[in-house]
Amino acid sequence: MGVMDDEYFYVPKTVLPEHEQRAADKQCTMLKLDFIRKWVVKGNLDLFKTEQERDWAYIVRKEYRYHQKKAIGEGIAYTSLATVVYSLLVKQVSFKPLALFFVVTPFLVTPRLSKDCRRMFEMLNVGTEYELGAERNRVLEECNRISKRADF
Repeated sequence: MGVMDDEYFYVPKTVLPEHEQRAADKQCTMLKLDFIRKWVVKGNLDLFKTEQERDWAYIVRKEYRYHQKKAIGEGIAYTSLATVVYSLLVKQVSFKPLALFFVVTPFLVTPRLSKDCRRMFEMLNVGTEYELGAERNRVLEECNRISKRADF
């Protein structure tokens, strides 16, 4: 797409104090993730009227699922390692640490998606004449209102 990481992580100055800005940015990230989940991940891509909307939504859906699968794989690896270490320490086989999978995995999925949320959200910038683009711009205006800055 030709956009560098510096441009994605650029944060313009705002009138909010730093702690309020962090909270506003977190709320905006959750709004963007909710939009991606509702319109792309859970939505039926065949209902989009144009091929451009379907293509970009398909790409974002694949990336979203890739990040989730990668985090689940890391969760399995960490809990398997914990099981092996625990078994070596107590000198008997125990599968109790496998229950950590359900604790560890959400902490791996959320930061990964939060980091790439902006990139995935920008991929859906298909224009206001499309339903997906108009809804994306509505979410972006809400995020700009919350964070009190004009984000692109």
